Amino acid sequence: IKVAGSTIRRATLHNYPYIVSKDLKIGDYVYLHKAGDVIPEVVGPVLERRSGIEKDYKMITNCPICGTKLELTDSKIDLYCPNEACPARQINALIHFISRDAMNIDGLSEATLEKFIAKGFIHNFGDIFEIEKFRDEIVTMEGFGQKSFDNLMASLEKAKETTLAKVIYSLGIANIGLANAKVICKHFDDDLDKIRSADEEEISAIDGIGPVIAKSLTKYFKDPENNRKLDHLLGYLHINKEEISKNQTLAGMNFVITGSLEHFSNRGEAKNLIESLGGKVTGSVTGKTNYLINNDTASNSSKNKKARELGIPILSETDFLKMTEE
Repeated sequence: IKVAGSTIRRATLHNYPYIVSKDLKIGDYVYLHKAGDVIPEVVGPVLERRSGIEKDYKMITNCPICGTKLELTDSKIDLYCPNEACPARQINALIHFISRDAMNIDGLSEATLEKFIAKGFIHNFGDIFEIEKFRDEIVTMEGFGQKSFDNLMASLEKAKETTLAKVIYSLGIANIGLANAKVICKHFDDDLDKIRSADEEEISAIDGIGPVIAKSLTKYFKDPENNRKLDHLLGYLHINKEEISKNQTLAGMNFVITGSLEHFSNRGEAKNLIESLGGKVTGSVTGKTNYLINNDTASNSSKNKKARELGIPILSETDFLKMTEE
């Protein structure tokens, strides 16, 4: 359907309580709009079109891949499969590992990764860097010739130069994003041994890191198999210390970035600059936000409206860049 000038085929229903709160049933016709003028969102059911044959949606209780009973996350909303040997979990862990904010192996697509896993070439993170031993078989695979293989090897070589924060983030530890990983690594001065041996109390005492993250991190490093896989991976990497600008002009400031960018290639690049100058980037405008970055400063998007309500300055990229130069 057409919504606000674009064709919409899918709209996310965030979680089970969201479905229940909106009284959505299987077979419903629904109203749709664009939340924040961008994201397709289901508003609610079209009650007058219900015929009585609609059914209540029931959340599944077991993993559809391995059959393991699902468990609730710490949020008490989301379900996950606790079976670490689940094929779907293993594949998604590797997909996360190669993603842009993690190891950034752009010569390896998700589809290719799945083919390599199916053929038994890859079982864990470090195996990706040993893929060259399967060269003869890979170059004969459909859609994968010598040039593609050479591009992959170049990407792997580039990915070997990384930072400890990206490595920790790439491991897919529950509740740990790249920003949290950077904070933890900075606290421990990029000393992996100290991070591995730290207890929950020490980690949760870090500014911005709470008990949930501390529990996830310590639980991960208590597992001998996780440490074995990490040691295997580290044998192929060159860990560079995170470069932190001496100019911390944005220290203590919280930013939200929205809309299209012109001076930065993507939001990740803008976020990296802000964090290098001591600032923090969040996803939503709140009372703690200091600045909203949006090139369309006059738009009536939900974030712009919220910023105006709270008296938060809305900066264009040009305004923001001037601020970083001061």
